[in-house]
Amino acid sequence: MLPSLDQILPSLQSLGVLAYWLIGLASLLEGFFFTGVIVPGTLIADVGGILVQRGVLDFFDLVWFVAVGSIIGGEISFRLGRWMARRLSRRFDPRTFAAFRRAEALFVRRGPLALVIGRFAGPVAGFVPFAAALAAMDYRRFALWNIIGAFPFALAHVSLGYFLGDMLSRLGTIASRILILIAVVGVTLALLWWFVLRVRRSIPFVVSILASVRDGIATNPDVRFWLARHPRTVDFVAARFDRSRFAGLTATVLSVAFAYILFIFLGSVLDFLLLDSIVQVDTRLASLIHAFWDPRVLRVAAHVTALGDWRTVTALMIGIVALLVAVNRQPLALGLCVTVLGDVVSVALLKRIFDRPRPELRYFVEQSGSFPSGHAAIAVAFYASLCFIGWRMRLFGPVTAMLLAVSLAFLIGLSRVYLLEHYLSDVLNGYLIGALWLVIGIAFAEWQAERSGLRKSGRTVSPGWRKAAMGLMLVSALGAGWVITFYAKPLSIPAVAAAPLIATDVPALFRQGTLSAFTETIAGDPQEPINLVITARTADDLAAAMERAGWRRADSPNILTLSRAAWAVWTNQPDPNAPVTPYFWQGMPNDSAFQKPTADQTLRQRHHVRFWQTGIVTPDGDAIFVGAASFDDGIDWGVTHHIAPDVDAERDYLGQDLRQTGLVVSDSKFQAAKPGMGQNFNGDPWFTDGDAIILTLSP
Repeated sequence: MLPSLDQILPSLQSLGVLAYWLIGLASLLEGFFFTGVIVPGTLIADVGGILVQRGVLDFFDLVWFVAVGSIIGGEISFRLGRWMARRLSRRFDPRTFAAFRRAEALFVRRGPLALVIGRFAGPVAGFVPFAAALAAMDYRRFALWNIIGAFPFALAHVSLGYFLGDMLSRLGTIASRILILIAVVGVTLALLWWFVLRVRRSIPFVVSILASVRDGIATNPDVRFWLARHPRTVDFVAARFDRSRFAGLTATVLSVAFAYILFIFLGSVLDFLLLDSIVQVDTRLASLIHAFWDPRVLRVAAHVTALGDWRTVTALMIGIVALLVAVNRQPLALGLCVTVLGDVVSVALLKRIFDRPRPELRYFVEQSGSFPSGHAAIAVAFYASLCFIGWRMRLFGPVTAMLLAVSLAFLIGLSRVYLLEHYLSDVLNGYLIGALWLVIGIAFAEWQAERSGLRKSGRTVSPGWRKAAMGLMLVSALGAGWVITFYAKPLSIPAVAAAPLIATDVPALFRQGTLSAFTETIAGDPQEPINLVITARTADDLAAAMERAGWRRADSPNILTLSRAAWAVWTNQPDPNAPVTPYFWQGMPNDSAFQKPTADQTLRQRHHVRFWQTGIVTPDGDAIFVGAASFDDGIDWGVTHHIAPDVDAERDYLGQDLRQTGLVVSDSKFQAAKPGMGQNFNGDPWFTDGDAIILTLSP
């Protein structure tokens, strides 16, 4: 079964055919001028092409969805352009936007052919139909060229994505795991930067559109009559949008932002308290991450996480506050202090209130509670504040400030999750706490700047004090650098395992509930039953027996193995070591998996089984393993394998293979669960008589 993101993130669990609709929607939104400057529809179409190459989506179906979405987006832009040309032309001038000017120039030079060329120009794509409408282009002519232009765009970008996917598959065999991780992090950051840039560039356009709509509403006679009857309300609202003072537009925007973030945080905390599924996902995801730890990546993550260490933050803060005071920017210094101190106190209180234990498999020893993550909170509160200060002091622009803030917060939070110092929900809620105090600190700094009159100018500071502050800043930076470079904390020593439980009656363990009779999804929902119990001296002995029976060990799922398996499925070729989707049993991912090809020698159909070590031994000292066997008989939507419903048949098939090795010295069957039926995470039905077979292997 080919792993996909829906086994890691339950929010994508039921994506399936919706992938076509989502990619088509992205093309529609990029073709609409109002959202085209934000939504990267072209990039999403390219990603869809990569999914086609991996066998996830069908080529021609995807081309159809992308083309239709692009056609509808152009149609909306054209019709809205006609409407605005008749009603808002006096108050809205689209020529103030560079994207529209480029689209208009293209339309003037190329005529209707611009509807074909413009689709390959990113944000300009939505403005070309808009420009055609303002130029009074005949609708029938527009509709024809709109359709003609959509299909080359769809074919080109889906094909480009397919080519990129093929190149990645070919290069994957020479890439190392650490390089793949770097690539994944880099792509994620690139997508974050893309989104930030899109939002930043769209703000003037969105504001202009809203202003035009506001002016259009304000000229309505009924609205003007109502405004005349409520002058106090009008004055109050107008004061909230006054740009000349802090209590106006600045305070309004910050208040709305604070209320929105607080609403999300309270909802998240409520979900954490009431929904056991969040805790289930956290613990299972932590177990899955631990299975893929790499010593080199752990060292890199430790240096990144040191950015959020209290020693690093304290050293930097001392130097920065001194430097701000030296250059007469006390409001910014006060805002930074309010943000950091408020964040630290809030996180400390919340940790005591929730008192959530840290993940058992954490890399470093940590004494404080796990919820929320202090490192994630300080990543937003402190480092985003520094980015705001840099922007206020004109050291860099707002876009650079946002990119730096997003990147640092993402990397620090990622390091905490990878090191298993925190669960995913801890980090996400830490971000929210930091964002709340960031808004408070910015508001305090802006208010103080208005009060003191130091927003743009200040009194003279003695050169000696300024030099001393710069020296202190240098020392602080060196101290922080020392902490980051030589970051070291006591490593978490795995608890000494208690003496293993000795079982003389394995069926009784299932009847008593000591051993669960069903596998689980990452959210804890039951899946296929446990239908095998095998006792062997060691895990190596079990693996040797499986190899002797003709079953090959499956590779661990990662970018390389997934790409290789996707290519095998797409080309209908064998892959005897293809990865198997991780399942969970009693909160832990499977320790190993094995598979056996069918006579067709294709990955689209295969026998496979997952095994877990129970930590229980027989009186003779043999380890007890539980397994879940099923048969993959096809592909669902090109994403995951479809299992055959009769899981008992696969249980019996594997049992017979092991018996034929001559290594089975004891063979019996017992009732592990009640007869019944169910569905796995992919919606594939299964049924069982509830029996499990017990096989004892000779050393």
